[in-house]
Amino acid sequence: MNTLKTFRFWLEPDEEFPRFKRLAWELVDVAIRDVLVGGVHPWSTVPEGTDAHPSLVDAFLQRLNNETAKVAELDAFGYCHDVSAQRGYGYVRKSRFEQALEHLQKDMYFVDDLSYMQLLDIAKRRLRDLWSHRVARELAERAYTGFQELRQFLKAKDKSMKLSGYGDIDQYDLGEVLSLEDFEGRDTLLISEAIPSLNFRKASWLANVTDGQGRLRVVPNIPKVTVTAIPSGSDYVHMVWHVVRDGETCRFRPEIGKSESKRRKAREFAEQWRMDEGRLCFSTSLDRLSQMLERGVVTPSFPMLNYTFDYRGPVATAEVSENRVPAYFIGGFYDRKSNGDVLKDILREYGVSMTGNKAKLLQKLAKLAAKQYADRRPEMDAFFSEHRFVRINSIPPKSERLPVLEDQPMLRNLLLTMYALKHLRGNAILDVAHDNNTYTEEQLAHALLQGKVAFTGSFLRVA
Repeated sequence: MNTLKTFRFWLEPDEEFPRFKRLAWELVDVAIRDVLVGGVHPWSTVPEGTDAHPSLVDAFLQRLNNETAKVAELDAFGYCHDVSAQRGYGYVRKSRFEQALEHLQKDMYFVDDLSYMQLLDIAKRRLRDLWSHRVARELAERAYTGFQELRQFLKAKDKSMKLSGYGDIDQYDLGEVLSLEDFEGRDTLLISEAIPSLNFRKASWLANVTDGQGRLRVVPNIPKVTVTAIPSGSDYVHMVWHVVRDGETCRFRPEIGKSESKRRKAREFAEQWRMDEGRLCFSTSLDRLSQMLERGVVTPSFPMLNYTFDYRGPVATAEVSENRVPAYFIGGFYDRKSNGDVLKDILREYGVSMTGNKAKLLQKLAKLAAKQYADRRPEMDAFFSEHRFVRINSIPPKSERLPVLEDQPMLRNLLLTMYALKHLRGNAILDVAHDNNTYTEEQLAHALLQGKVAFTGSFLRVA
């Protein structure tokens, strides 16, 4: 059972201008080997309309807008303008990447080789084929924008025409009165009238974002994958392994935490699939990883995959029991001291507009944090209801990060700091039932980003 898909691209002739090509694609199955070794992008369609990897559209368009992708002679005339990602809308059940592809399919031509004079010749031949009263009137009105100027032009062609307003023009057949030669020298007008899409790229560009089979690829390889056990049987335990590929070897590191049941399952899994002596962390072959997917043992995901941000991803954890009270800290987060590019990377990751100065970026980040806080609050409530903590002023040497929101690498510490400040009772006890309403979530996030409020110390787990 293979759950991985990707896009396969090709170019096909345009119906009206066969020399021009349009982008076409389909979703196809892809093997995990081709993803990890060949860099083929693992497309996710669940949930529908969600960008599992928001950085994909930015990386794809960055390559499309590169000067090497443009047709140099046409670019000099403004016919190779840059394309930006469309803003995603909730009512459109498609990801930003899919929306971008549809935009390119509709508004961009790909050509093998095309000069400006060849483009003009194609436009003229098209207008001659379509020549009619409508086409002639459209050209005349665009060439002579004022009525008096237009009237003089038309009467110079036929003195018998009586024109007192635009409504009189349709009393005559301009297709007979005018010819294409009457617009000689107005090249830009003729091209824009004849050709609906005036944005061109080299057809050879497609090789920069695909492999030899036309499948979507923007990096040489993807070395990391996370696999999750597929539920089976009454003794199912939710298990996650972070996997790093090195050549033909895959290193598995289980996410265990303090759970004895996960430790037991991880040991059983290692015994079944390992090719070394590892009991929890183990190494196996890429072929065996492929077998896991084919047999429906695990399902892959790529939370570490980011084409524009250097994110190293989650680290598998397991705790060795000690006779001590465990201490936990939250850690720092990006704020007003961070440069604008870092703030933009975070906003880009969540599909938020990156325009504006640094103050505006911080406002957008605060609004994003408030939304993410509301979305993830049930998870934080559940965690802090099950585990009770008290705050201390210091951070002990062996303190660990709070094991929650681990799939939120960019906003995790900010969200947890917000939660701590909202739920600290007496500045000592973290109480889910207590809610400090001095600030709204967005106000609190903005105050933290501006350094107006702060959280210090760490937590001791007491229950």
